[in-house]
Amino acid sequence: MITIACVLKSGGIYDASWVEKLKNGVSRNMKRPHKFICLSDVEVPCERVPLLHDWPGWWSKLELFRPGAIPNDTLYLDLDTVIAGNLDDVATLDDDFAMLQNFNNPEMVGSGVMWFGKVPHKVYEKFSKQPQAYIEHYAREAKGSYLGDQAFVWDAMGRDVPFLTDKLSGVYSYKKHCHNRLLPDTRIVCFHGEPRPTQVKTDWMAAHWG
Repeated sequence: MITIACVLKSGGIYDASWVEKLKNGVSRNMKRPHKFICLSDVEVPCERVPLLHDWPGWWSKLELFRPGAIPNDTLYLDLDTVIAGNLDDVATLDDDFAMLQNFNNPEMVGSGVMWFGKVPHKVYEKFSKQPQAYIEHYAREAKGSYLGDQAFVWDAMGRDVPFLTDKLSGVYSYKKHCHNRLLPDTRIVCFHGEPRPTQVKTDWMAAHWG
């Protein structure tokens, strides 16, 4: 069975209502048996996997790599992701691990959507040894899109990560591809930064997010 996972760390702009909207979008577009879970430090409208660390913001996503947190064959989605098409063939992905191609810097990865065929625990093991040092490094050394959790994961994996967007069609950026219309094969719309889904008032948003 495929697992769909998200992460909600309290204290930011997201709350449990975002989890519910994402869960609803997945349910509408995935007929294959699946389980929806959320790693969180607050109550959520689905199965909750407790966060064990108080890592800030997006750094909490690194708990996905923690042994026992998620099973193999898990698709991770950021909370500001809109599901607009069928997801059933996610089950055909055969990579051990894959990430988005970064929409702003196509030479590196993005962490808004990730596939875990086999969870690479080494990412968590490396980060958990000195999390504050890595957080400071990937803020201080940031150049362009080379920052945050995605850059850490990329480095921890030896910069050898397949692009999920080469394996799964219809994964697009709102800023670069969608705006007032969806491309015919759209299934996943990624919102990275502003605007957020709550700020977009279009017919397709009303139909697919909520």
